[in-house]
Amino acid sequence: MTTRCLVFFLVLFLSACDKPLRLPYITPELHHWPKPYKGVAGLRLHVFNTGTVEVPSKLVYRGGRLLDTHTLDILVFVIEHPRRGLILVGTGLNREITDDPERYLGVLLTSLGSPVMEKGQDILSQLQRAKLPNERVRYLILPDLQLDHTGELESFPSAQAIVTSTEHNAAIDQEGTGLYLTKEYDNVRKWRFIDVAGAKPLGTFRAHQGLFGDGSVLLIDAAGATAGGLAVLVRLPAAPVMLCGNLAWTVEQYRYARLPGLLADRDAWWEKVWRLKKFKELVPELAVLPDHDWAAIEAAKTKDMVLHPFSVQELTEDSVKKTSENKARKDGQSKRRQKQATQKKRTEQRGLGDRHRRQG
Repeated sequence: MTTRCLVFFLVLFLSACDKPLRLPYITPELHHWPKPYKGVAGLRLHVFNTGTVEVPSKLVYRGGRLLDTHTLDILVFVIEHPRRGLILVGTGLNREITDDPERYLGVLLTSLGSPVMEKGQDILSQLQRAKLPNERVRYLILPDLQLDHTGELESFPSAQAIVTSTEHNAAIDQEGTGLYLTKEYDNVRKWRFIDVAGAKPLGTFRAHQGLFGDGSVLLIDAAGATAGGLAVLVRLPAAPVMLCGNLAWTVEQYRYARLPGLLADRDAWWEKVWRLKKFKELVPELAVLPDHDWAAIEAAKTKDMVLHPFSVQELTEDSVKKTSENKARKDGQSKRRQKQATQKKRTEQRGLGDRHRRQG
């Protein structure tokens, strides 16, 4: 692990020496894209924030200053499907980070980034408060297998984990950036591996696969930042939404094609981010949602999206409200028992009085 992290930092510093990239030509043509746009009735998208990680700016933007930092929001997207239940895109940070990040992640990973997560901010707790039962979660789409997406992966044992075979192999081999934490998915048994080789194009992208065959949720080859990344296009009723995955952590990466500090394949990422930009140009109604940028999510929100901002104050108020409701319920139950006891005693007293009168 120590050697891998040293290699990680070395690659990060040497990346500044890369040769300049040429602007790729993307044919202004949309493949397998209906005009006018037609969404899938009944689809909704929920967005949750499971914490933040403060990292060196040089990790987020190539050319960033080493001593500057950037805060990334660790988001989970939840697709509510009218027939297929709940589909999570990523599972956010693991709840154990709340108490002791260093113990859970290790010294080297916490030195690379400082995670902040409040109690009750994990995705399971937030789904419960949003009245989206964990039992309805049937699919887990993983943009990659790095720790910002896999934290609570094993908390949904009955759900199917969906990832590219290339990404899974890279994670098991600990290739790429070294941000894989394989203990978070050692016990996952229900895998579905996506292979985009020979897949059909979608929009301006070269390859995609449909998740269900109904055109509602489409998995797009986004390899580049990691060995086998996925982006997800959701055909919401009013307008399509692109969940960028590691194709764009922030709106600046997408809007200005700002290279991340560390990439598994720089050329692949560069070409795909320009394909995304061309897609947006040709389909202006497309909402582009970066993977770690809550402010950008708020700005791009459509009417078929529900945002669930996390608030410690609201969580405390909910806890106080529940405590009050529980107390009121217990007080009500106690009063009912007292009333029943009083009625029973009166009934017994009337019965005794009746017996005395009959005997007299």
